[in-house]
Amino acid sequence: MGLGGLLSHTDMVVKRSQHGFHAARVPQKLRLLGLAVCTLAFFCGVLRGDEVLDREYKVKAAFVYNFLKFVEGGRFTPAQEAGTQRPDPNDPIVVGILGVPPSRVAFEELKDKKVGTRPVQIRWFKGLTQLAGEDGNVPSAHPDLDAIRKCHVLFFCPSEKELLPRMLSSLRNDGLLTVGDVPWFLETGGVINLLIEDKKVRFEVNLAATARARLTIRSSLLRLAARTVEHDRLETPDDQEKPGGSSHP
Repeated sequence: MGLGGLLSHTDMVVKRSQHGFHAARVPQKLRLLGLAVCTLAFFCGVLRGDEVLDREYKVKAAFVYNFLKFVEGGRFTPAQEAGTQRPDPNDPIVVGILGVPPSRVAFEELKDKKVGTRPVQIRWFKGLTQLAGEDGNVPSAHPDLDAIRKCHVLFFCPSEKELLPRMLSSLRNDGLLTVGDVPWFLETGGVINLLIEDKKVRFEVNLAATARARLTIRSSLLRLAARTVEHDRLETPDDQEKPGGSSHP
């Protein structure tokens, strides 16, 4: 099924019970936004290596942008408008990029986008591998961790694959949508991972991390996932009782 074939208008919340994960109906109905079909064609005989990477990561950046339309809760709850109790409809959505991006230009193009009335902002953060000292040791905590926690989405570049557990464990309760481009990203505790199958960019979803981050992922998006997992290495006994989809406090 292509990403453009989204017909359902029903919103669902991922919840966890003793019987595993299930989709529970959300009372309010939200308009379904279209998600474009993204197919990755490799023309290695025609394009240079950097052009192939730009093409691949423009598709992946488009996936990240479209995820914003299908995820709610957690950090995605708009801040209150100044002087009022109303959500600010122009509250920016901040996408953080962690590490060395194979194609910087692909993510720069997201800066001109909006999700409804909310503008998308891009923040760049050095990865832990880039912060290693002369002795090769990396810091125990990222020096920009407070700024990273203010992002709505954090994209983990492949350069960070060796240090995923350290960063993901630091963010486990912060309500971020973590997106990776790294094998074993879901099992390590990330929410969504991008991968290539049959020359197409696809995605897989970690339901345990979704619930832990108090995020709502609409069922119309979940049905398109290449794979979903229900457990990861960051789980604790308390996570068994936490539903997904409630708003960030």
